Amino acid sequence: MEQPYHFGSPVEPLYFCDRTDELGVLTARMTGGIHVFVLSPRRYGKTSLIRRSIAKVQREGGRCAFANLLFVTNEVELATTILRAVADCVLGPVGRSTHSLESFLRGLRVTPRISLAQDGSVAFGFDAAVASASWSDIVGDALKLLREAGGRRPSVLVLDEFQAVAHIGRHGLGGAFKALADEATRTSIVFSGSHLTTMEKLTKGAGAPLHGMGETIVLDVIPEGAMSAYLQRRAKSHGKQLDRATARLVYEAADRVPNYVQQLALSAYEAAGRSRSITETDVTRGFVTVVEHNASSYAQQFEDLGGSPVQQRVLKQLVRAPTASVYSKAFLDSVVVANANAVTTALRALDARELVTRRGRLWDIADPFFRRWLLHELG
Repeated sequence: MEQPYHFGSPVEPLYFCDRTDELGVLTARMTGGIHVFVLSPRRYGKTSLIRRSIAKVQREGGRCAFANLLFVTNEVELATTILRAVADCVLGPVGRSTHSLESFLRGLRVTPRISLAQDGSVAFGFDAAVASASWSDIVGDALKLLREAGGRRPSVLVLDEFQAVAHIGRHGLGGAFKALADEATRTSIVFSGSHLTTMEKLTKGAGAPLHGMGETIVLDVIPEGAMSAYLQRRAKSHGKQLDRATARLVYEAADRVPNYVQQLALSAYEAAGRSRSITETDVTRGFVTVVEHNASSYAQQFEDLGGSPVQQRVLKQLVRAPTASVYSKAFLDSVVVANANAVTTALRALDARELVTRRGRLWDIADPFFRRWLLHELG
């Protein structure tokens, strides 16, 4: 059954809230053949925004290939992931003519092994040594095939979780995409990333390999007014009243992060039961329910840090008092380290695990429900 709120995965249009300006800019750049960097922390709705833009471009006749690079670990996986995304876009599902597939293969300088995946799409395989040395040729050919398939219509390649390329090879592969993007005339490449520190190293400042290559869209939290109105509207559509003050409480209690806001709103809606109204008491009960349902997962996350007591101590200190002064003597003493390097190492590791985040200059716990669980456990 349809739920009033959705969290945990990219949302369908029904659950999409605001982002009107960003949607307009992103779609315009995609149809205009301009490269775009879409940056945001996880759970801010980045992928939902991109998928809505893709749908709009496709309705206007454009070609859009979407490649998720999250699980890519080397050049071979990178090349095959992008090539498969382009093939899915250009060739479509099973039922394509032999000629279209043959024509597609003729456009590749490196010949792959072909098989059909369970979903009916084409799967590619390469000799590891050959693909490792020729991965940029494979990606370049895929971009050319995408552009040719689009004809005079827009063609777009979305590279989601692009930060993964920074960790491939000795020095990362970010710089190689500058040359590939320069050759991708009339094609918009959307570089989407959720690890801001890594993405900023790739895109910002002197020496950044992709600096100045396209427009950057940085997603912030959705404004309270728009999100509260959305929460009220969705509650009403399911037969419950949610007043503005209670909607604002949901927004603030979930740290204003869109995914967590929807998660708490759904839990509060369920806590209200048969009542016609969602109250502040329901929000409190809903918050507790989310924490209880995830307690074992939170315990495992903290236990997994057992090999690094410094990370555990930094986490415990931040949950007690978020701070911008992580290199002050008081903070170093509180986490029992002798120098700032140990804190830097711990914060990088915790950030990579998405356990901490920076809000402005302030280091804080990333997940409000995990924060509540940890505070309770620490007494």
